[in-house]
Amino acid sequence: MADRLFQNRLSRRILTRETLAMGALIVSLAGVSAETARGQWDGEPQSSVLVEGGNLAGREPFRMGALPEAHEAFAGDDFSESGTSCTAPGCSSGCTGCGGVGCTECCPSALFDTACASNREGVWIGRVDAMLLWRNAPPDRPIATSDIPGGALNAFGLDSTPAAGPRFTLMRVNNATGHGIEATYFNAANFRSQRPLSDLGIPYRIAPPGIYGNPEFAFTTGNADLGSRIQSFEFNRHHALARNIRFVGGFRWIQWQEEFTLATDDNGITDFYRTGTVNDLYGGQIGLDANLFASSWVRLDGVVKAGAYYNNAVQSSFYATNEPGNPGSASVAVGESPASGAFAGDVGLTAVMPITQNIDVRLGYYALWLSGIAQPTQQLSGQSLTPGSPAIGSLNVDGGVLVQGATVGLEGRW
Repeated sequence: MADRLFQNRLSRRILTRETLAMGALIVSLAGVSAETARGQWDGEPQSSVLVEGGNLAGREPFRMGALPEAHEAFAGDDFSESGTSCTAPGCSSGCTGCGGVGCTECCPSALFDTACASNREGVWIGRVDAMLLWRNAPPDRPIATSDIPGGALNAFGLDSTPAAGPRFTLMRVNNATGHGIEATYFNAANFRSQRPLSDLGIPYRIAPPGIYGNPEFAFTTGNADLGSRIQSFEFNRHHALARNIRFVGGFRWIQWQEEFTLATDDNGITDFYRTGTVNDLYGGQIGLDANLFASSWVRLDGVVKAGAYYNNAVQSSFYATNEPGNPGSASVAVGESPASGAFAGDVGLTAVMPITQNIDVRLGYYALWLSGIAQPTQQLSGQSLTPGSPAIGSLNVDGGVLVQGATVGLEGRW
């Protein structure tokens, strides 16, 4: 009778928590930790299916542990086999078979067995991933025109090669409650797009409305180059809402850098344009992470987060020419803090497969979207850079970028 009452109350609590979570945030996906995320398989030590070489079907490979605030939720209820509440030091309320001897013999029902003595302490989880990411092209902005089909250059056509970089995550999770803290850093450098403008026999022309206020002159050859990089650090608090879902909230810093250059040549008369932008985003984010699927040999985790950010943005532009009538150079730099309110959202989906009892292999997909940022090709129309004349600059923060790609790595627990 006591067991049935316990399970009924537990079911109502799980349904209530999940309903509130789904109504408050976006559905999630990923990054549940170690033994909290992996848990126990029918109370036996969890070993690798690859090492054992056997079929673990029928065992539960994922368990997040007790629901949060389990102690408070059932305080005062009578679930012990002896008919009295568990009052032994360190025991959670709602235990069965306490006997007044402490938590070594005070294990709750199956859903709460991670609160027993063997898993009562927290666990550290470390993750190291290699990331291979692609970025989308900048927004539409004509740069050069040509009468030859396919000879025109538009910022929208500057698709980049992939960039690689590491991602490091350190987590501390309480197995009894499912709560935890997390710190994650990643960077990916040298997204690169290069577009040579070879001699087609018919001159190119700088597309209207020109660059840096200079006239739409003709040239025979040129080269365009766009490079970018990203890095991010976040510190989050994880709050368990149910056995397989957690609320995530915390602080995040994201830096997005880009540089665009265009060099043109017209029979020895050269012009060089360069604009670089740096966006430092500071703000808070919220989201969910969850276990989406679990079998005896693999589990599927996912995470989704979104936040509003203060953008400390700056752009710097430089122009140089050896044009006989007016040679020289000019430059300008413009920064605003805050330049705008920016947005960032990311999503991840990761398949986790065990190698040993404490080490897993991780294979996944990751995507990050930024908006309200400064991008160099969006600055070309807002500057006036002419040698010998006062420089005029402005800052445009209407850009956006999507970064996405594959991840592969290891997870360890201790």
